Amino acid sequence: MESQKPAAVRIRPRRTPARAGESHRVAVFTALEGTLLDACTFEAGENRATIARLLAAGIPVIPMTVMTLEEIAPIAAELGLRMPMVIEAGGAIARWTDRGWEVEPCGPPAPTFLSVITEIEDRSGANLLVYSAMAESEAATVSGRSGEMLRASTRRAFSEPFVIESGDAGAITRAAAAIGFSVRRGRRFFHLCRACDEGEAFSRIREELQCDVAVGIGGSLLDAEFLTRADLAIIVPGAGGTPDPELAAKVPDARIAPATAPVGWTMAVDEALQTLVTPKRRRRAAS
Repeated sequence: MESQKPAAVRIRPRRTPARAGESHRVAVFTALEGTLLDACTFEAGENRATIARLLAAGIPVIPMTVMTLEEIAPIAAELGLRMPMVIEAGGAIARWTDRGWEVEPCGPPAPTFLSVITEIEDRSGANLLVYSAMAESEAATVSGRSGEMLRASTRRAFSEPFVIESGDAGAITRAAAAIGFSVRRGRRFFHLCRACDEGEAFSRIREELQCDVAVGIGGSLLDAEFLTRADLAIIVPGAGGTPDPELAAKVPDARIAPATAPVGWTMAVDEALQTLVTPKRRRRAAS
């Protein structure tokens, strides 16, 4: 994917939802890496055409991602996405305006997380390696990114991914919870977040859109927070076609997409829309 100039960003306070705007019967909330995008190339493939169909039908596509705004903005532009986006694992909501992307923080700024990381290490006895502090070559290896996408991914504003060099994941999670934070496992990293940020952001955007049915699509344990709140949850399996077992246990009623990303995303979306839309059309035809 070609790099683009960083998007214009404005920080604004929490928005009060407007209830007089356009409502949507269905909205699709989706993780990106390894779900809508290929886990290795970060390409959308045939999902571009599917997204175009959804948007033409008035169905919003809402990214739910660990990516920074600077990282996801070129992807959103390529796919024509201008609806709200939940970025940095629920750390902020980005909304498109005629002046560019406007960002509403949902939690503390990234420097706060660095001090929290230190406290978690002290409480748990673990050694944690923070992604934004890695050397570029090391960050490239663990993230699968390169070039401007890599550099944009390390410039965190509202969250802090990390890897565990030594220590027990359970002890780390408990230490974070004791001081009001959560540790959630993504595809490549653990993510330190404020408790429930992503789920709260999901609920707020759903309220803003006034959608009747929220379809949630994810693939890693990190996505459980919004998938459990969706009306229809879908898990896109990882390499080998196997869904994340911990995610499947957290969201036992979720459908499993028939293939890995990116093709599995389109197949799952098409199947979901047939379930949600076709019966309604048939009833109208019969009336």
